[in-house]
Amino acid sequence: MLESVTRWRRRIGALVGGFEAGQASRRLRHFQPSRAHLNTLIAAAGADITARARWLVRNNGYAANAIESWAGNVVGEGIKPSSRIADAAQKAALQRLWLEWTDDSDAEGLTDFYGQQRRAAREVFIAGEVFFRFRTRRPGDGLTVPLQLQMIPSEMLPLTRNEATPGVNSIHQGPIRQGPILQGPIRQGIEFDRIGRRVAYHFLRRHPGDVTDPGLAGETVRIPASEIIHVVDPIDAGQLRGVSRFAPGIVKLFLLDQYDDAELDRKKVAAMHALFITTPAPAEAFDVAESDEGGARTMDLQPGQIVMLEPGEEIQVSAPADVGQTYEPFQYR
Repeated sequence: MLESVTRWRRRIGALVGGFEAGQASRRLRHFQPSRAHLNTLIAAAGADITARARWLVRNNGYAANAIESWAGNVVGEGIKPSSRIADAAQKAALQRLWLEWTDDSDAEGLTDFYGQQRRAAREVFIAGEVFFRFRTRRPGDGLTVPLQLQMIPSEMLPLTRNEATPGVNSIHQGPIRQGPILQGPIRQGIEFDRIGRRVAYHFLRRHPGDVTDPGLAGETVRIPASEIIHVVDPIDAGQLRGVSRFAPGIVKLFLLDQYDDAELDRKKVAAMHALFITTPAPAEAFDVAESDEGGARTMDLQPGQIVMLEPGEEIQVSAPADVGQTYEPFQYR
């Protein structure tokens, strides 16, 4: 029924003209993009896109260079705040306290606050999003400011966590009515209240791909939204989760990597052969021949060496096909 309605609408569109982009001409017959919302597309393919993007960053030089360039342009040496306090002494004291905190801000102890900015920029490029959790510390932990930031990758918030929450969120006690108000749903790991505000995130306790973590696989913990910073650059209205900026180029980067590898392997194989000897009687070996591991007859060449061939044998110089003048401009493009 739906297909027949779609065909009818296309016929009407073809008759009345209008937008060419909405017609079903021969050129556009196979151009039928999905009408699903971006949340649906991310739920279906987001995990695969992120995994492939991470693989490219680890193994593809073009991808690695792209993400370093992105992080350098977005963050540089770090986005530094500037206080608006008028009192000079108080402003200087606050600045000293800020600088001391930036050295201790990373809950993992690997970098400082500006290094976390760079890591966040990289994660936004790879996965489309990243999370930071405020971790309050005890006075005995020896920190100038008892607060640190813990970076949480996108994979820690499961895209498949979608469910209704029948529990009670709050009690309305007004003069007109009283009674329980139900919580909102959990969508892609994010819990909402009844008016669409984010109230909590349901993170996994361990990374689903980290086998070195002895934690329980699949176990989640509810973190209030007030403790989470969700760094994301949404591109569609109503979008919940991020999508990798590599998504439009993942297929082409992967195929380009295969092409470049094939060209390199072809040149390597071509360079392994110098001469070929043809003979009408291949069963008769020449005296200077040797056999390799595969049983093929080979001959080592020395500078200034003269080799006498048997009657009927001829030498052919290896002439592999050259890539020509197209390789460099194609790769540059």
